[in-house]
Amino acid sequence: MNDYTKGILTGASLILCFFMFVSAKSQSGNLGDVVVNSVSVIDENADLVGRFDGRGLILAKAKQSPTVVISVGVNGGVITTHSKDGIMNAYLGTAETGGVLNVFNVDGKSAVYLGTSQNDGGILQTFNQYEVNTGYFGTNKYNDGMAILFDRYGDEGWNASGKK
Repeated sequence: MNDYTKGILTGASLILCFFMFVSAKSQSGNLGDVVVNSVSVIDENADLVGRFDGRGLILAKAKQSPTVVISVGVNGGVITTHSKDGIMNAYLGTAETGGVLNVFNVDGKSAVYLGTSQNDGGILQTFNQYEVNTGYFGTNKYNDGMAILFDRYGDEGWNASGKK
């Protein structure tokens, strides 16, 4: 009886292996359309390090605040980077006036703004540690170049225009 049972199990195993090998498909083939609500990435400790959902892509070191966020904002696409404490230190994206790059200091205050003005011209602004405008280089409403330097309080100290 024991040999009979072994024979049946061996035969069943061989049949199962045959069907597995015959029905196996190549892993390099096209998967077709894959539809999901979100994709999560976890590390070897099962800690969440990335997530893609309807709001965008969020990347973070395990058990920390998000460090990189790629999303869709009110005016269009946005990429932000954050310190490990969750303070935003860079913003690249769109605003009402067009493209924007804003760099922040360690306290989360604006230090440099590069983007477009309300007049559709390019501008570069610098700010001190108190977020007071200290420098402006850009295009004025007449499409002439201009530069302005401000004191520590934001009061205009010097300016020049490219118009002759």
